[in-house]
Amino acid sequence: MNQARVALAACLAVSSGAAIADEPLDQIIVSAARTPLSIGATGSAVTVITRDDIERRQARYVADLLRQVPGFAVSQSGVSGAQTQVRVRGAEANHVLVLVDGARVNDPATGDEFRWEFLTTANIERIEIVRGPQSAVWGSDALAGIVNIITRSGTATPSFDAYVETGSEHTLNNAINGNLRAGGWNLGLSVERLSTDGGNMSRGTGEDDDSDATTAAVNASWDAGETLAVQFSLRSVDAFTQYDSVDYALTGLPADSDVALDTTQHVGQVAMEIGASDSRLRHRLAASYFDTENRNFSDGSEDVSSLSDRLAISYQVDIGIADDTLALALEHEATTFRQRGPVDFGDPNQDQEMDVTSAIIEYQGRLGQNVTWLASARYDDNSVFEDALTGRLSVSLPLAERTRLRASAGTGRKNPTFIELYGYYPGQFVSNPALEPEKSTGYEIGLDYGIGAALDLQFTAFRQNLEDEINGFVFDPVTFLATAENVAGRSRRSGLEIGARWALDESLAISANYTYLESTADDVREIRRPRHSGSVDLDYEIFAGRGRLVLAATYGGTRTDTFFAPWPDPPATVTLDSYWLVEVSGRYALSPSVDVFARIDNVLDADYEDVYGYNTPGRRAYAGIRLAFGH
Repeated sequence: MNQARVALAACLAVSSGAAIADEPLDQIIVSAARTPLSIGATGSAVTVITRDDIERRQARYVADLLRQVPGFAVSQSGVSGAQTQVRVRGAEANHVLVLVDGARVNDPATGDEFRWEFLTTANIERIEIVRGPQSAVWGSDALAGIVNIITRSGTATPSFDAYVETGSEHTLNNAINGNLRAGGWNLGLSVERLSTDGGNMSRGTGEDDDSDATTAAVNASWDAGETLAVQFSLRSVDAFTQYDSVDYALTGLPADSDVALDTTQHVGQVAMEIGASDSRLRHRLAASYFDTENRNFSDGSEDVSSLSDRLAISYQVDIGIADDTLALALEHEATTFRQRGPVDFGDPNQDQEMDVTSAIIEYQGRLGQNVTWLASARYDDNSVFEDALTGRLSVSLPLAERTRLRASAGTGRKNPTFIELYGYYPGQFVSNPALEPEKSTGYEIGLDYGIGAALDLQFTAFRQNLEDEINGFVFDPVTFLATAENVAGRSRRSGLEIGARWALDESLAISANYTYLESTADDVREIRRPRHSGSVDLDYEIFAGRGRLVLAATYGGTRTDTFFAPWPDPPATVTLDSYWLVEVSGRYALSPSVDVFARIDNVLDADYEDVYGYNTPGRRAYAGIRLAFGH
């Protein structure tokens, strides 16, 4: 029933509406299409991060892993646990869709961005990344790509693992994972907590800004023979972080502040698949629910808060036609947005809602024995905006056993966020209900090339044009506040991604990637998008495989940002310097069930900024111990 489990994972994905260049081309990807397909059959650039990659890097935040993915730019507004944004191929932070076990987890209450600062790694089995426009498959938020987080599931035998780690900034991280399988049932439980005192976010002197995040998850599945599989999952996050707000009146820079954010998130889903894995007709029914609450505090008192919930229901049928597959799907998504706060020169209290009903058709086909192609189309009936049609076409042509040529083209659409349409923050921001959706057209062509048995290369050239881009920091002369507007003209994003992995022998491997990016709006370089970025990763097994050493170096090129000078001076464009982040990690197996591990981040103690005015972490060291049974 393993194939049924793969199909069920895709079913969960339906409910939402070459850092690693040696992944086999026949490896199944559940997020590149409505129906699972192999890497070798998709024309889009794909990166997969496995559980082994997470453990060898000893990474605690997923965002740290994404710094080594081609085309990704990470911006962290301060120290550990601070707001973190991820931009893909020069797009905005809310142009990438994030799924957790198939459920959409972009937060409508915070501008449709995913809260990367709260995503820890203890319960993650695999991360699938598909770059390029995916709106025809997954809808509005997938304008620039998707990141699919797949959590750890059951093993053939009962298993248990736990670890505790401590280190710099009074950091304490501990987690427990357990799986139990009996008959057709499988149950998985996970709890993780990460807390840190952090450091001072602002440039001047001040108190440390601490943070903590607790994540709990449960997964259950039931295989009822060859024709029925059911899965249920529930995941909750409770997080708190202090931060320093910008002093717009005096300096225009972050200043030591008594402000904090308390966030809770809950996501649950249930999915059912009817039909054997080799059947010509398979049905999938799924439902997911996402709920989030973001409470802001200032000087110990609750300030403006934003809340949202989203219910998504979908049905899909896969029809086998010879060696091809036709997928037909219907989705309905209902989202509500609520804002609460004190009435002070304006009333932020409101309730808004939006419904989207979608019809999707997708065809996975073959031309002869080698060429595979994928065509997708999506029609969205939106309760707020005009109906929309998006499409995507991709082709993959194998040239040799480990070499293929691929290409894809697609259109994307990103609806304005609830904040941009309706949000109100006294003394700061007033919304614009007249906004139009952003629209894009993207293209890419790539080559995956294997040399011998040891060297794998990945090349991708891409271009994306965006119309009606939304600028959320426009001065409103009527209210003297910031507002959001559609920008005239086109924003252009183009570039080149190169990935490589060289296995020198059974114990030593080197991986590297480089991205060149041009991202402009009206011929002006867009902020927080480095022109040059990349990474180098050296992985070395020692002591006959009982030990492992990893050296990872990430390069962030120069980038621009905006300095909002105090009135009456206009905003100014500033340049952020390039930097190298170097980390070293290692682990050693004391026994088959006990590992010890250690990690040093920012070994060179680089002084850098991802966001203008915000300090970032210096050199830090951590160590811990892990127990594992039944794996």
